Amino acid sequence: DLDPGEAGIQAFIEGGEAIFDLLPPQVPGDAQVRISSGVLESTVKVSFLPDLRPLIAVGLLEGAIDFSRLNEDDLAPATKQDSFEEEIRELEFGEGDRLRGGIRGSLFLKGKVKGDFLLTLSYDSDKDLKDRLFRDIQPDEFYPVYGDSAIKGFDAQSTSRLYVRLDKGKSYTLYGDYTTQSDSEALMLGNYSRSMTGLRGHYETERTSINYFAAYDDTRQRVIEIAGQGISGPYSIGTTDIIGHSEKVEILTRDRNQPALIIDTRQLTRFTDYTINEIDGTILFRRPISSVDENLNPVTIRVAFEVDEGGEDFWVYGFNGQLHLTGNIDVGASYVRDEDPGNKYELYSANLSMRIGEQGALVAEIARSKSDLEKTGDAKRIEYRHSGERLEARVYAADTDKSFDNPTASVTAGRREAGAHASVRVDDHSQLSAELLFTEDHETSGIRRGAEIYLDRDLPFNLRAEIGLRHAKESSSPALPGSIGTTPRETNSMRAKLGWQPEFLPQASMSVEYEQDLSDSELRQAALAAEYQLTDRGRLYLRHEFINSLSGIYGLNGVSSNTNSTVFGVDYDYMEDGQLFNEYRMRDAISGREAEASIGLRNLWTLAEGLRIQTGFERVQPLSGDAADQATAITGAIEYTANPLWKGTARLELRRSDASEDLLNTFGYARKLSRDWTTLAKNTLHLDRARDTDTVHTQDRLQLGLAYRDTDTNRWQVLTRYEFKYDRDEAIDDTRRVHMWSGHANYHPSRPLTLSGRYAGKWVDEDAIDFSNDYTAHLLSARATYDITERWDIGLIASTLFMESFESRQYGLGLEAGYQITQNLWLSAGYNFFGFKDDDLDEENTSNPGVYARIRFKFDESMFGWLQ
Repeated sequence: DLDPGEAGIQAFIEGGEAIFDLLPPQVPGDAQVRISSGVLESTVKVSFLPDLRPLIAVGLLEGAIDFSRLNEDDLAPATKQDSFEEEIRELEFGEGDRLRGGIRGSLFLKGKVKGDFLLTLSYDSDKDLKDRLFRDIQPDEFYPVYGDSAIKGFDAQSTSRLYVRLDKGKSYTLYGDYTTQSDSEALMLGNYSRSMTGLRGHYETERTSINYFAAYDDTRQRVIEIAGQGISGPYSIGTTDIIGHSEKVEILTRDRNQPALIIDTRQLTRFTDYTINEIDGTILFRRPISSVDENLNPVTIRVAFEVDEGGEDFWVYGFNGQLHLTGNIDVGASYVRDEDPGNKYELYSANLSMRIGEQGALVAEIARSKSDLEKTGDAKRIEYRHSGERLEARVYAADTDKSFDNPTASVTAGRREAGAHASVRVDDHSQLSAELLFTEDHETSGIRRGAEIYLDRDLPFNLRAEIGLRHAKESSSPALPGSIGTTPRETNSMRAKLGWQPEFLPQASMSVEYEQDLSDSELRQAALAAEYQLTDRGRLYLRHEFINSLSGIYGLNGVSSNTNSTVFGVDYDYMEDGQLFNEYRMRDAISGREAEASIGLRNLWTLAEGLRIQTGFERVQPLSGDAADQATAITGAIEYTANPLWKGTARLELRRSDASEDLLNTFGYARKLSRDWTTLAKNTLHLDRARDTDTVHTQDRLQLGLAYRDTDTNRWQVLTRYEFKYDRDEAIDDTRRVHMWSGHANYHPSRPLTLSGRYAGKWVDEDAIDFSNDYTAHLLSARATYDITERWDIGLIASTLFMESFESRQYGLGLEAGYQITQNLWLSAGYNFFGFKDDDLDEENTSNPGVYARIRFKFDESMFGWLQ
């Protein structure tokens, strides 16, 4: 409830915390924001300094004493909440069961202090320390739609009670939630990526950049890598003990001929690109994740996340830095130490970056890891790149011990990889290229060597031709898993490729290529490819390939499977944040960010304004031999956002392999029904059929939301929600159905009086082989607060919880009166006649029988004038 005036301020409340989104005004000055929550009702002054930076301070100091009447025969201990507000959990005191008390303090401050320092400070003595990392508004929790377009977020993200950040220029120090990953391209082997709560700092000058961190906690990191399947999911992470928001999700593209090397990494964003379910350990993407890219390089999903395995807390700390020595030379180093009692770990690295002339660059890095489980392992890499008008060249080498332990490094442990590629422009129409490749597996001592040279030349009629020779040799021990059973071998082959770009259709291009072994007519590779440029930022592509290999073009052999692969897809990235969110925004009924997070898709291509589709097809089919499963995936999606009053999406994905058949269907619809009414509906259906047993696992989740906002008088606000979950696993003959519904209503007939009510319910039905059970619960609650005078206010709350067809009932009733002793100081007292507790339906209305008293003190930015 706010009055932004000319300052463009938005303030939000979640769990008693004020959340600000500040848009600077045209001129310096003050603006008033009225905050209403379960903790306080007051007007906050926001002061804009001459540089238009805001200074905000909101604080609360609250104390409570609870004279709960507890019977010694009660089996349950006193609950941690009382009638109107959650009882203070951290700074509490008490004696026996007759008297309990405590004190709570909360504070938010952001502004310019002591000259050019920017301070952000937040503290809450009663914060839940097991909350998710990087705390933010969850678009898939609570009500699906709120009927307004407010942008919600947290400025001080910390699972600790304290968050503090001090900025000056490009340097900063903070205590809160952070990630340790470095963005330096020189730090690839020694890059340490974790999500933690603790101290984090960055210091930067013209010649120096230093990052440091330290955390004291009991969390541990896990890293898994999942092969893409050509569909959006859901993909199983294999565990459910994930600390919320600690995950880092990346899409990796690995070199087809050297899978230990990552040639492309793309980091994804939660809600924008994927949603993760910590309860069942699955992840669902907003676009299909291919098993291979357009060049048939394997694509995988890497998920790094934190888990709480219990045990004692321990320190994790480290630093990394870069020093600009001269105009052409940079050096850097990093160090990490993890004091985990179960596996102490250290990671060191050093790097050198050198610019050689105007067109060349050299990067070298060494790293060492030490751990109780993996012992000591070393890694090293070197790379040189040259980019000129006539010559493009890259030379690289990397070597990692089997015991090198850094799961987020750019090279897999236990490998030696090297290679070179160069292209020289002979004349305006011709180019000569050469490639060398070396790969070794330290586990098997298997080695593969390869070389290729080819010439490509422009021909009339927009044709382009390539012709070349390739040599490959692999030792008796296989160098790659796909070579098992095919070694030793040596091949010499000739290849040719013809490409065409039609003059009448310059957006399109196509090519055909063929490679034949010179000594064995059965060893060959043939491919057909086509591409169509949609816009400057999008393209359609198609590639079909037949090859006598399971380990890349350097693995031609007559023993392993012959493989057919077909890939069709769209590579489109139209989505700039501002354009996207404005397009999804729905006339003050829902924000663009929330709508996109709720129902939006990703990587679509445009048919017309506001109308986009997504298509994909991939098929990998071994034709003979004992190879991996054949798999086919087909995807299609459509999205409409042109109408400012409604948005809609739909998606269907099918995947068939030797082991299973999968179907994923999603649907989303958001609409502003009138000036006052808004609705949102979405459904996700997933079917997984095991082909060997013909059993099906069905999962479905339906969410409906309806919001009413009285835009004319602002007296009524109503939020409603219905959710249905269905889980049927025929393999274990288990079925679970859950219906949940909830509604909140708030009525403000006059300035001093506020009335609110809620009805919520759930019905759970479970059937398994050895049991069958159903459960029903309903909750009704009502609350009234009234300002008698400027100093006196009273409040009444009543609630009831009934279960199993109204046969079991519990009631809660409480009365409270408050008095403003002086400015910003309140004294309140109340009495709960009876109460109950139900964590699933409602925690707010939990109450303990008995008398309680509370004192509150509010302060604002005037207390911090000495900081400016």
